Amino acid sequence: MTARIDVHMNLAGVGTRGSGCKTSSEFRRRYSFIFYRLLHKISRKKLETSADQDWAELVAKTVRESKEVDYGVVLGFDKVYDENGKHLPRFDQMVVPADWVFEVCNSYKELLPCPGLHPYRLDALDALDELAEKKAVCIKWLPPAQNIDASKPQLVPFYKKLADSGIPLLVHTGTEKTFKTQKISRDYIDIARLALPLEHGVKIIAAHSATGVIGTGEMNQRNLLRQMLADFPNLWVDNSGICNPGRFFNLIPLTKCPDILERTIYGSDFPVPCNAFYYLKDFGARKVFELERIRNIIDRDIAIKRRAGYQEETITNAPKVLANLSYWLER
Repeated sequence: MTARIDVHMNLAGVGTRGSGCKTSSEFRRRYSFIFYRLLHKISRKKLETSADQDWAELVAKTVRESKEVDYGVVLGFDKVYDENGKHLPRFDQMVVPADWVFEVCNSYKELLPCPGLHPYRLDALDALDELAEKKAVCIKWLPPAQNIDASKPQLVPFYKKLADSGIPLLVHTGTEKTFKTQKISRDYIDIARLALPLEHGVKIIAAHSATGVIGTGEMNQRNLLRQMLADFPNLWVDNSGICNPGRFFNLIPLTKCPDILERTIYGSDFPVPCNAFYYLKDFGARKVFELERIRNIIDRDIAIKRRAGYQEETITNAPKVLANLSYWLER
């Protein structure tokens, strides 16, 4: 049976029990941090004692109890650097180090590692070798929050090595609202910037299908995405976060694009909430209530997307793209 995989689940942490994770005081004051903390009943005591370990268990449990997926890819988050490789600690909002990602995945058989790796790091090539040796299934970037311009020619050596490794990049595309977008990188959401790594053979998963967020005035990139999919067979997208409060209006239009659907990999964007009531007009009240009664957030998200028109293959497309799967699935 082909593995059914959620390719986009977020690890998070504050540094409990030596995890190595960090969360800035500024980020702890953001609505997103406060919302998820309250939603998942993370007390002040847990923030000081066990939050990182509890979060990892919650992610694994969500996959374990899902009827729709067998594995979840968990995402790390690297520090922020400038173009000269200098660490910019004032821009670090959350750090989820690669070592913690691998520790979590070695502890939970349901989880697969997607560590973060900032390409501006002076040791980026050596770090890439290490991640390949540890069997990363992909690498995570969030350009507008991490100051990553994928179109920089200086990154070509990194791209060549990455292409040779077979490890794909999972790159956030579109507006970012959970993390503060830095002035230095606010325009890094344009998917045209991904042309350079694609031209050098890097496999890319464009997270969120290059969709915009409501109220931001962001230009619709759907036509550009379709052209890039036609030009680059190594470009894929995930449909993570499409049923959330900011991106819900993109769901139905995306399902009208067969060329996007056939290159879509399933992603939940856990713990971002998904709800069916945005689609009352499209689904009808009875179906919306039925979908809202699904307790597992992954299963609800998949059911909503299936009802909208996403193909079943999105849940089984990940093995076509991810690296080192046999190592993790056969352990």
